[in-house]
Amino acid sequence: MAFFNYATMQMAAKVVYYGPGLCGKTTNLQYIYNKTSPKSRGEMVSLETESDRTLFFDLLPLEVGVIAGFKTRFQLYTVPGQVFYGETRRMVLKGVDGVVFVADSQRPMREANIESLKDLEKNLQDMGVNLADVPLVLQFNKRDLPSLLTVEELDRDLNWCDWNHFSASAVNGMGVFDTLKGISRLTLHALKGKLARPAETVAQPAAPPAPVAPPPSRPAEATPVTAAPPPPPPPPPSAVEVEFATLVTSASDKELARRAPKLKTVTTTSLRVASELDRIRESLLGPILSASRPKVKDLTPQLDDLRRTSLQHAPAEPVLEVPPEVLQGLDSLGLRVMVMDAGGREAFAGDLAVGTEELQRTGDGWIVRIRLAPKHEDL
Repeated sequence: MAFFNYATMQMAAKVVYYGPGLCGKTTNLQYIYNKTSPKSRGEMVSLETESDRTLFFDLLPLEVGVIAGFKTRFQLYTVPGQVFYGETRRMVLKGVDGVVFVADSQRPMREANIESLKDLEKNLQDMGVNLADVPLVLQFNKRDLPSLLTVEELDRDLNWCDWNHFSASAVNGMGVFDTLKGISRLTLHALKGKLARPAETVAQPAAPPAPVAPPPSRPAEATPVTAAPPPPPPPPPSAVEVEFATLVTSASDKELARRAPKLKTVTTTSLRVASELDRIRESLLGPILSASRPKVKDLTPQLDDLRRTSLQHAPAEPVLEVPPEVLQGLDSLGLRVMVMDAGGREAFAGDLAVGTEELQRTGDGWIVRIRLAPKHEDL
């Protein structure tokens, strides 16, 4: 589920790189990070627990343009591939918008790939999500090594739902951005569909099942029919073009893939991993208060004027004058004015007409006590 910040009009889509241990998930993110312009990337974060320092999630937000009025950012995560970190993988998958399944193309890793994809399906099912409903692409990684499974074998083992697949060698940068653009298009297409849906769907009564027609009888003689050409495949959901600002650098792609970026390390406990992930994710969307805090005018001069001109005698119909800009400032802050009587009780609220009973005599003259309260407070 994408995160939205309506104050800054930003949307963050979460993409998780999933796969068996040492399949190249982290290498993918290292290459993307080092190849991307610093202006369009955030810092990479390492989340470590007390149990194992190698347990970390790479996080990389990338700005990819505007969709439905929101400035869109991708946050890329990896999950620990070891099987005994199943609970952590489930926490990282929480709220996922798209998945890149990174398969190790080496022949000895065939069973590990299949087991990891089944693990992904089970973890999503535990969260009430169907694997077929999640935008997903396959990356057949390590195509530069010997003794590899063929693309056809990998496709037969892993491509259960006719997903798009990409051949890659993450350590050389080959296929890394093709994979990223593929999952980005699918994810944005899915998000556009969700944003276009109405806020509420009215449930309609189920229609009675239609009667099942009996199968047609077989003709006595089959007339040979020339097979029609298969229909062209439907166009991929790539209406949203995704481009990433990459660097022109003298370093080779292989060097960029192997260069470990500087990490911001966040140390936490295993029990707080999920909440820490949410905190980090929300913090990347920008502070809401700084974007929406109104300017407040200093009321000190007005208060001094009121003191200097305080009444010596209570008038029959006293009037409390408050500058309009002050009232507008209070309204933008979500506040209302409450006038208090001499006993400290609320006399009335929401009106600035003051009765004689609300005036209080002091050594400096007559004063009226007011209190500012949130508008949602019960009247």
